[in-house]
Amino acid sequence: MIQDYRHRRLLAPRQDGAVVADPPLEDTGPLLERNRQLLAHPAFDILGRPIQELRRQARAEAASAARAYLQAAGEPVPPGDYQSLLMAGHQPELFHPGVWVKNFALNRLARLHHAAPINLVVDNDTGKSASLRVPQLAVDGTPWPHVVNVPIDRWTGEVPYEERTVRDESFFASLPSRVEPLTRGWPFKPMLEQFWQEVLRQARRTPLFGERLVAARRSVERRWGCHNLELPVSILCRTESFAWFACHLLENLARFHDVYNACVHDHRHRYRIRSRNHPVPDLATQGDWLELPFWAWESGGHNRGRLFARIAERQVELRVGNSRWPALPLPRDNNAVPMIQAWQALERRGLKVRSRALTNTLFARMFLADLFVHGIGGGKYDELTDAIIRRFYQSEPPGFLVLSATLRLPLPAYPVTMQQRCQLVQQLRDLRFNPQRHLEANALNASAAVELSNQKQAWIARAPANPREKQERFQVLRALTDQLAPYVGDRLKEKRQELSVRAHELSANAILQRRDYAFCLYPEALLQSFCTSFL
Repeated sequence: MIQDYRHRRLLAPRQDGAVVADPPLEDTGPLLERNRQLLAHPAFDILGRPIQELRRQARAEAASAARAYLQAAGEPVPPGDYQSLLMAGHQPELFHPGVWVKNFALNRLARLHHAAPINLVVDNDTGKSASLRVPQLAVDGTPWPHVVNVPIDRWTGEVPYEERTVRDESFFASLPSRVEPLTRGWPFKPMLEQFWQEVLRQARRTPLFGERLVAARRSVERRWGCHNLELPVSILCRTESFAWFACHLLENLARFHDVYNACVHDHRHRYRIRSRNHPVPDLATQGDWLELPFWAWESGGHNRGRLFARIAERQVELRVGNSRWPALPLPRDNNAVPMIQAWQALERRGLKVRSRALTNTLFARMFLADLFVHGIGGGKYDELTDAIIRRFYQSEPPGFLVLSATLRLPLPAYPVTMQQRCQLVQQLRDLRFNPQRHLEANALNASAAVELSNQKQAWIARAPANPREKQERFQVLRALTDQLAPYVGDRLKEKRQELSVRAHELSANAILQRRDYAFCLYPEALLQSFCTSFL
């Protein structure tokens, strides 16, 4: 019995070395079997073609494109049966080990269940920065650990990864030497220097920033016994099967637009989300133009635009911003081939259309994969994809697997706990409001301190008979507390200083024990042992 895991609260594991898998990895077999049964019997067509026929084409094209992509990169192609695909995906960046473990688990699950593993390189997304976050231990002039953002390349703004080239080759090559002073005090050697040598070897083959990183990562994976197919989304979006998927949405433009926005609104209502941008913005309406969940831009351009469409005179008109694109003919007499050909001609004219996050997994889960492996963020987003599949395709969505892990850098931490901080806060509060409890022996010998303490105890014991007496008692107790405060002033100062130190230590630990540092900052032996445990 497969549990309904999609409505559970998905949280990253907090313990070092911990893994979250939802459903548990041992339940992958039943989940995969259920998905295969669901996908084997859908009762709908895509522009007149049975979805089963289109799925076979999509799987064959994806596998063929992935093999060709690796061959073009001069890399070996893993053997396997490509009738069944398991998929995962991520942007071509230096992600943390909790993301990387998906690739290793994908490989193992594919071998166990007689499928081919394909990792999607989400190069249609834009990089939000070009820097590596590095925790630096306390050094002269900086008494506490802190994070340093080390630029990897010269930043020129957000650009789709498939268009993003390295801007400054010498600066890019110098990353390890610029990071080394920050890690000099670490009790281990990061794998960055060795990894970056492979990144730089890729410079002879490609100028693309992300492509160098993913090729070097694949080299490490193969060395560790993990050999997956990989496929950039930019290549997947050029396939004929993707054209059928996209043109089907265009033919059903108004209905898809309505379904998408209704599902977004329902999701916000269910989770009490007030932001209009979460989990995704609504698809916009501009007069009779309707937005679709695709990015679009001209080849060589650095700014993605939103794709808008409208149906007029038996054709679909397209525009991006104020730029009109060639129109597509709608199917006639159940013949969608001219529309598909016109869509594919856009790319040949340098006009790129790429899926967004939800359309990535919508296409992958319905047309390509028997199982998709998400991280925590993707798992939350794909609850929305489930709703779109149910309403638009009127089909039960195949289940997905959520997998993530926490592996912290083996850096020395301060021996402090949140409980200790809370105890100090409580002690300070008691010193402030009940100084009579903390009088030192020499203070107790002072007649004034003893007299004030006795007076306060007497007033505490009083039971006011009316509001006036209650107010009088409050004012007298406050005055007596203020008079007693100087007798515990040194202890109060000491505890405040101690609390400040503990607060700094906790903040330092929060920096040192973050789970999202790039995998290349870890010692290779630790990272290899952790990742390959998923094989």
